[in-house]
Amino acid sequence: MRRIIGLLTLVAVAIVATAEIMCGGNASVSRHISEFGVLAMAAPAVTLDTQKIVFLTSLKEEYEQIDTWLNEAEDLSAFVEHGQTLVFPEAGADPAVYKNRVTDIDYVEPKETVFKSDLDVYDSQNYKIRNIFLHALPFEKVQHYTRKSAKSIIKQQNADAAFTFAPTNAGRKKIILPTTGDVRDGIKMFRLDDIAKLARACDNEEFPDGRNLVLTSDMWWDLVLQNDILKAQLMNSQHTGRINPSFVEYHGIKIHKSLGEKLGIVWDLSIDEKADQGTLADVSSDLVPASLFFCANQVFRAGGNMEMFYLDKSTNPSGRAYEFGFQHRFKADFQMDAERYSGLVYLDKA
Repeated sequence: MRRIIGLLTLVAVAIVATAEIMCGGNASVSRHISEFGVLAMAAPAVTLDTQKIVFLTSLKEEYEQIDTWLNEAEDLSAFVEHGQTLVFPEAGADPAVYKNRVTDIDYVEPKETVFKSDLDVYDSQNYKIRNIFLHALPFEKVQHYTRKSAKSIIKQQNADAAFTFAPTNAGRKKIILPTTGDVRDGIKMFRLDDIAKLARACDNEEFPDGRNLVLTSDMWWDLVLQNDILKAQLMNSQHTGRINPSFVEYHGIKIHKSLGEKLGIVWDLSIDEKADQGTLADVSSDLVPASLFFCANQVFRAGGNMEMFYLDKSTNPSGRAYEFGFQHRFKADFQMDAERYSGLVYLDKA
C-alpha cells in the first residue's frame, strides 16, 4: 500500500512539474507536498496571464501602428539586452583615401567605445475599472484601453526625444536660424527661403543625408500655404485617417508636421538658448516656439520591455475595482557623442 501511495505521489509531482515547465515556472501553478506525501494544489485563475498576453499584444500592435517623425531615427532596438539596456559600439574615425600613392599605405585604428545606456522607463497612468468584468473582455474594448495608452506613451517619448535632439545653443555642427517671412501676430512666418538657408548651412557644415525638419502646426501651414509645389505634394499624399503626420520634401529635407505646439521646443530670445523642457511659449516674454532639425542616421531610438501591471478586483479591498497600467522602456538620443549634427529654427519676433 505504501508503495502505491509513494508511486501516486511521484506521478502527481511529475504532473505538477510538467505543468510548471509549460507555464514558464509561473506561480499560478503552486503546490505543496506534506510530510505524509499528500499533494495539495492551489490553482488561481489562469485567465490572468492570458489576459496580460492579450493586452500586451494589443498594446504593441497599437504602438507600432502609430507613425510619427521619430520613426525616422535609426532603430537600435535589436541592441537592447534583456529589454532594459542598450549596448552598441560607437564607431571610430573614417579612413583617409589616397590617390596614386606609391609608398606604403598607413593605417587608422578605430577606437571604438562600447556605449551602454539604461533605457528610460515610461509608466502610463493606471486604469481603475469598476463596472465591467475584465476577464474575457471583447477585443474591441481591449483595444480601447491599449490604443489610449500607446498614444499617451508615444506622445511623451516624442516630446523627450525632440528636446534631446534640439541643440541648446549654436556651435559646431549645430545650426540655429530665425524665421524671415511676413509678419503674423507679431512674429515672422516660416517661409520657403528659410528651408533653403537651412539646406545651405547643412551643406556648408557637411551634414549627412537623412535630413528631417519637424515643424509646429503654425510653422507647417505658413510654409505649405505659401508655396504651390508643397501644396501639390500635400494634396497628392495619402490621407488614411490615422494619426500619421503628413510630410513634404524640399531641398533634400523631409519636413514633418507636429500637432499644435506639442513639439515642446521653446527658444529664449533674451539669452539665445533653448529654454528648459516644459517651458511654455510666450512671445511677450521672448519665449518663442521652435522647430527641430536632425539627421536620421545620427540619432537613435530604442525600445525595450513592455509590461502590464494588474490588480484583480477580488484582491483590491480598498479600491474595490480592477486596476491595470502599462510600462515601456525606451530611449532616444544621439549615436555619437563628439558629432551631434542638429539644428533648430525659431519663430523670430518682428
